[in-house]
Amino acid sequence: MTQVRLASFAAAAVALLACSEAFAAAPVEVTADGTTSIPAIQVPSSGLMSPEGNASRVEHILTERSLKGQPVGPFNAALFGPRLERTKAAYPVTIRSAEIGGVKVLIYEPRAGVAKAKQGQVLINVHGGGFVGCFVECGGLESIPVAALTGVKVISIDYRMAPAAQYPAASEDVAAVYREVLKTSPARRVGLFGCSAGGLLTAQSLAWFQTHSLPAPAAAGIFCAGGDPSMSGDSRIIGMLLGDGEAPSPPPPPGGAPSLGYMRGSSPTDSTAYPAISPAVLAKFPPTLVIVGTRDFALSSAVNLHSKLVANGVDARLNVWEGGRHAFFYDARMPESREAYVVMASFFRARLK
Repeated sequence: MTQVRLASFAAAAVALLACSEAFAAAPVEVTADGTTSIPAIQVPSSGLMSPEGNASRVEHILTERSLKGQPVGPFNAALFGPRLERTKAAYPVTIRSAEIGGVKVLIYEPRAGVAKAKQGQVLINVHGGGFVGCFVECGGLESIPVAALTGVKVISIDYRMAPAAQYPAASEDVAAVYREVLKTSPARRVGLFGCSAGGLLTAQSLAWFQTHSLPAPAAAGIFCAGGDPSMSGDSRIIGMLLGDGEAPSPPPPPGGAPSLGYMRGSSPTDSTAYPAISPAVLAKFPPTLVIVGTRDFALSSAVNLHSKLVANGVDARLNVWEGGRHAFFYDARMPESREAYVVMASFFRARLK
């Protein structure tokens, strides 16, 4: 493994030098409004990421391309299903379906059971999928390792999505489950987390709780996302190119229509839909862990949210993994993923009382 790693680093260094020379030979054009035109260059895999991490990114891009044109359900099942099975094998848990507050959920618990001291502690997970689709157990990719490593019950919510539903349906579903959980577990023993659309939904739900007389949970995890549905900024372009191997779609203009179909009809000035716009809302967030990768198209949105949380006095932590694409930790084979799971578990263990 050491020889492979050194060889990978050496190859990356040579490629980076070649790219730097090519880049220096071609002019970079900058217009008066700040738009920068960059000449075509080759960007190697990061020499600071593990060989497994770089291989996982390439595998994801190639697999995703092979599935183009398939419906959302089969697409997600084929893309994420094998990762889910590997996650189950690495982190033993029990899984059962249930309904809480009229909302379908999956409940994950450590295989050995929840220790007596942690009875009553609950983590609520909201899965990703762009608010448009996810196979029945995609929330397990983040719920399984967190349940196993914290020893705490994790409830993953099967919230309503587009095109059948639109904002604020998902926030309403999260609030319905949260209300029921609060009947047996005080807020100081509850955490909320999610990745991608689930990360955004976590932020939206925290804002929704404030306007619906619900206490803030003890802690929140906003992963692969920020507090703005447009997920704009530099990484919207760079992250899509380097993390997903795809040309980015342009963000909507300031004050324009929301970029996600689920958000149709929402107002860009609504702080329960766009929490990052409101200092007053952000100031009431609980301790928050933000996790993202440097090749994630949501990097800018995540960094922006963290900066605003800190500016408004929130105990917010930002952990960024070099080379990580969007939702990089969904692949349990990567050392970076295992590091991220430990960070998540440690954060919640320290804050659920």
